[in-house]
Amino acid sequence: MAGPPRDASRLKREHFASLYEENFTDIYAYVLRRVGTVEVSDVVQDVFATAWRSAARMPEAPQDRLWLYGIARRAVQHSQRSLFRRGRLQHRLEAEPNEATGPTRIADQLDIRLARAVGHLRPKDQEVLRLILWDEIDRSDVAVILGCSTNAVDVRFHRALKRLRARFAITQATGGVGCDPKPAPEY
Repeated sequence: MAGPPRDASRLKREHFASLYEENFTDIYAYVLRRVGTVEVSDVVQDVFATAWRSAARMPEAPQDRLWLYGIARRAVQHSQRSLFRRGRLQHRLEAEPNEATGPTRIADQLDIRLARAVGHLRPKDQEVLRLILWDEIDRSDVAVILGCSTNAVDVRFHRALKRLRARFAITQATGGVGCDPKPAPEY
């Protein structure tokens, strides 16, 4: 009777190892775009540690990849709670660029203003924009990650783009000065 549990354990390790190898780069990039370089290693480690602990519930391919993104999404949200406090200070410092540290190119200024505009959106709006535009994940897969229908993803995406355009116009008009550094509350 010792044979089957070892085989099951071996299969679990092999499935997890292949999931890790096939998705590490994508999960790393997903986390990096959301938490930055300082926290990325810790958050990615948490993602795969959680996936290993939850391996008994790991679905078969191709759903296992989406399951892993769901774990990554929750790990990022957890990390962002602590990053938010540091982000407020950083935002205040960026709002007043000086000659030594301020942006020197128009493209840099545009990137900063766009990042600020995205940062002012609700977390759900930020997430749907990042999954579709930055991570280039298909909308039907985004629906699985977010736990909603594809139609809901389309509606969220459309509304998030509309809000981003409006927020970016405000940020462009004010140069980011005087904008509330806090993102909009989640509804």
